Amino acid sequence: METLVPIFMGVIASTTSLVAPPPRDPIPPTTNIYGYKFGAGDDGNPPASSPSAPKSAAHEAEESDEMGPHDCRTLSNSVQVCEPAHQGGKAPKISPAELALEKWTRMPIPAPVVRTAPPRGSDGLVGLPEWFWVTNSHSRSGRVAARGVWVEVTARLQSTTIDPGYGRPVVRCPGPGTAYDKSRAAAAQHTNCSYTFQQSSLHEPGHAYRVRVSATWGGTWRGSDGSGGALPPLTRSTVFRLRVAEAQSLYGRGGS
Repeated sequence: METLVPIFMGVIASTTSLVAPPPRDPIPPTTNIYGYKFGAGDDGNPPASSPSAPKSAAHEAEESDEMGPHDCRTLSNSVQVCEPAHQGGKAPKISPAELALEKWTRMPIPAPVVRTAPPRGSDGLVGLPEWFWVTNSHSRSGRVAARGVWVEVTARLQSTTIDPGYGRPVVRCPGPGTAYDKSRAAAAQHTNCSYTFQQSSLHEPGHAYRVRVSATWGGTWRGSDGSGGALPPLTRSTVFRLRVAEAQSLYGRGGS
């Protein structure tokens, strides 16, 4: 039978039974849902040099609940929510905005998968726009719940940046760029995301430009209490080589 371990403090995790929380000292290094790091040498409290350092509501709630009893409820065959059992009192409130920010920092947003035209592996041409577009640009959503509060976070790709390296000008494009359709005439297609190289890559390391493409994602969230808002942007990048040649090097000089 599968052994499922609950995560306390209202974090959704796989579990089938309630187990006692681990001893407080030592605690293996980890990061909980609120972003505080704990370990044998770090109990999450402000440093001794700052005894009056303020604590967030989530931190105070975590300190008061870590060692107490917990109630768990099953949401599905493999998902359970465990929350501190507050007998005779109210549970400390958890801000939907806090949950949203934590979920946002853990969103599984991958590095961009980039295609180009002319395609990588063949030579682009000096003076000819090189098309770039991100293929895995679909929006993504996720939900997290704690203490009877839930938030849903949605990520959308906002912009794509092309950096050819070595101090050359950077191009920023809105959205993921436009895919090139080789079944259509080139003159009938247009893109909002291209880069025009002014020199060949012959003298670059490996005879190719080292291009970095970055995708910037914007996020929004909504909570069970009707609240919501925007989240700070997240950026993911990928790097690849791109060859660019002079036209005459491909077609010869003066018909020769």
